[in-house]
Amino acid sequence: MSSAANADMGEFWNGEGGDKWLRFQEIIDASLLPFGREVMAAAGILPGERVLDVGCGCGDTSFDMARLVGAEGRVLGVDISEPILAHARARAMSAEEKNVTFERGDAQLHGFDAAAFDLVFSRFGVMFFDAPVAAFKNLRAALRPGGRAAFICWRPAKENEWVSKSHEVVSRHVPLLDPPDPEDPGMMSFADPERVTRILAASGFSNIEINSFDTPFVIGENLDEAVAFLTQMGPASGAIAQSGASDMVKATIVADLCEALAPYDTGAGVTLGAATWVVAARTG
Repeated sequence: MSSAANADMGEFWNGEGGDKWLRFQEIIDASLLPFGREVMAAAGILPGERVLDVGCGCGDTSFDMARLVGAEGRVLGVDISEPILAHARARAMSAEEKNVTFERGDAQLHGFDAAAFDLVFSRFGVMFFDAPVAAFKNLRAALRPGGRAAFICWRPAKENEWVSKSHEVVSRHVPLLDPPDPEDPGMMSFADPERVTRILAASGFSNIEINSFDTPFVIGENLDEAVAFLTQMGPASGAIAQSGASDMVKATIVADLCEALAPYDTGAGVTLGAATWVVAARTG
């Protein structure tokens, strides 16, 4: 990643992006729970193992894996956002978690100890690498011989109902952002499994397996939560922010989203379909 791109990413996640994530942290982590656990199951985490959690956020996946590896194992959570990591560290201290630590760093450049980990894990944290081959080479160097990687990433937007539904509604009021180039970093940048395979193979990984995982995705406990998430954090939020829409237009978007999502309110959360890839690979 270029220094300019690094600076932009760091500024966002240590400012507005980090603030938004913390605002929605409980909703996000509760909603993403099945995704993280699906990857953990695919990874086959064992007691005593050493795990590197890339893009660990507020630590939910790190804490889950710390319990799986037990007292003899350890988990290092890495994220680029200091405010988010401060929250993770406070949670670890409060829960007296002894085998999990958190460190600020850009995983594609960070100087990890060589051959220090059994597993590199990520829940939606590896799609934003500006130089993905270099990033995965760096992560591979942190794995012991025979070590493995396991992560989850989004399939195309059209296959994710929670994305397509919000795009459909928001596009009636403001222009959607132009889709990024398939090779550019972004939320859906690993949607093409052939690209994922190419990146991992070029980084020195082998035994690459990519399997689909479809699951109901709870985007909020109620309509207000769901709409707030989609308009402030979801894929369509950038279009709303960059449109310069008036308060009246924004209020209309909120009202239309409430109407569109009402059929998906189960009483136990607003639930739409989600489509992902679960990816597993080995160092050799």
